[in-house]
Amino acid sequence: MRRPRYPLEPLADLRARKVEGAVQGLANAVAERERAEQQRLAREQARAAQEASTARIAQEERDSLERGGLHAADLARAHAFQLRSEAEHAALTSAVDEAREAEAGAVKGEGQARVQVAERRADADVVDKDRARWTDAERKRADAKEEEAMAEAFRPRR
Repeated sequence: MRRPRYPLEPLADLRARKVEGAVQGLANAVAERERAEQQRLAREQARAAQEASTARIAQEERDSLERGGLHAADLARAHAFQLRSEAEHAALTSAVDEAREAEAGAVKGEGQARVQVAERRADADVVDKDRARWTDAERKRADAKEEEAMAEAFRPRR
């Protein structure tokens, strides 16, 4: 005798595929968040390096000025250097802020992907639990049918 097939098998397969798709989406979201985090860290390091370089050069200029080794033209160049450094710092700060915003967006996207995975798994679990109940009921029906057949076989004939 052929075993009966679970009537919601196509739905179970569909939900399993949706779980797989959501997990893949989560993996992509995690990778995107990690990339955004690395980009933010790189931009923060670039800004810190620029700040350190500017501070070192400014200190050297102050030391030279104190020793009397600078002229008026040197002071003008120092002022131009300071303006350029401030512009670079502003640009790097802006880049860091953009990277932080991108990272925050990626973190939000990862959270949404996690929620979607949980929802898809919950949907799939509903069908899996129903399949387990259906399988248990089918097994009990088959056992009852077998017991009835055995009882029929051992019944005294009249």
